Amino acid sequence: TNRVANAFLLTGVRGTGKTSTARIISKSLTCTGNFSEGVKCKAKEFCHCDEITNCKHLDVMEMDAASKTGVDDVRKEIIESAIYKPTSAKYKIYIIDECHMLSRSAWNALLKTLEEPPDQLKFIFCTTEPKKIPLTIISRCQRYDLHRVTIKVLFEHLKKISKIENGKISDSALKLIAKAATGSVRDALSLMDRTLISQRIIDGEIDETFVRKMLGLANQE
Repeated sequence: TNRVANAFLLTGVRGTGKTSTARIISKSLTCTGNFSEGVKCKAKEFCHCDEITNCKHLDVMEMDAASKTGVDDVRKEIIESAIYKPTSAKYKIYIIDECHMLSRSAWNALLKTLEEPPDQLKFIFCTTEPKKIPLTIISRCQRYDLHRVTIKVLFEHLKKISKIENGKISDSALKLIAKAATGSVRDALSLMDRTLISQRIIDGEIDETFVRKMLGLANQE
């Protein structure tokens, strides 16, 4: 519809892809092709995607709200630089991770900029605890709740990684790891790393019994 929101709010538990989705939104907004109609940018043209992936883009700024919680941080990082136009991209985009850590005074300082932002300014907020964000902020954002990843998708992802890493892990063991991850891709990958290291140590196939002992889980029997 050619109507892009001024601010996006991505919520969900850990490991569901909030920051990754924020970067994908940034890539779509800065795309040199006609993204809304599915026309990709040409290979010869300058592409913003690589710079966004490597966190080197001048117009796409990622801010960790857990380490910069105060009003002075928001004023220096966002409000004072928001008046300037983007250097090379169509928009100047701020990705604020763990935004629920911002103080009340920091949110109040950001409120006016969020309410009447310049045309070239976009915000993407990521949080695991949306209840801690003021309602005046949430009402000015397009909110998207990222759900937990299903066990089937996690199992297929882990099986693909196991083949790439030449892992000797049974399907039942992979399913148990997928269940233990409780919908978090990051947790699943961490458990997968532990399993692959264990496989190198025992030099044999990892079965469901070994994973149960590794995770400290009791058998249903």
